[in-house]
Amino acid sequence: MRRWILLGLAIAIPLGAVALYFAVLATPIPPPPAPVAAAPAGLPADHPPIGGAGAGAPEGERAHPQMGSAGRAVRVPDSVKGKWRAVKLQVETKDGGSAPQTITLGVSAEAMVPGSKLKLRAEEFLPALQVKGSEITSGSNELANPAVLMTIWEDGKQVFHGWLFSKFPDMQPFEHPKFRITLIEGVPAS
Repeated sequence: MRRWILLGLAIAIPLGAVALYFAVLATPIPPPPAPVAAAPAGLPADHPPIGGAGAGAPEGERAHPQMGSAGRAVRVPDSVKGKWRAVKLQVETKDGGSAPQTITLGVSAEAMVPGSKLKLRAEEFLPALQVKGSEITSGSNELANPAVLMTIWEDGKQVFHGWLFSKFPDMQPFEHPKFRITLIEGVPAS
């Protein structure tokens, strides 16, 4: 019995010393950093968050305009006003049953999509869309991040009001069972 007690003490004393060292003297291990969601392929490193992350961005932080634009005013700078007369949109059927159509739509103009009940309106075109605080604006008149604010109706009912991006067409949230609409480019006024 004495051997078992000595064996137990021989094991317990070093384990106790190690436990005491880590409990009192060792520097605590910092928690791992919060995971950072990688930007989808093709997006610049400084691109605003997309998805639900942008909706709650604090004042002064950038948020993705599609997700966090509620209550944000659109401001077209003087350097951009009147410089873009139209946008070119590509309309294609998702089943690939017909060739894609290109529609040139004037800014503030409306047009029907041939072969559908969709009516399009290009509200504003911003060649370098960016979010600044409580507004969506254009950083310049250069084509850095071309985007068009669109309103789309089907059978007289509004089915979409949001931004389409030419450089990142897969980010646009227009969902329709038959059609896909993407921004090709802006058409300069001159």
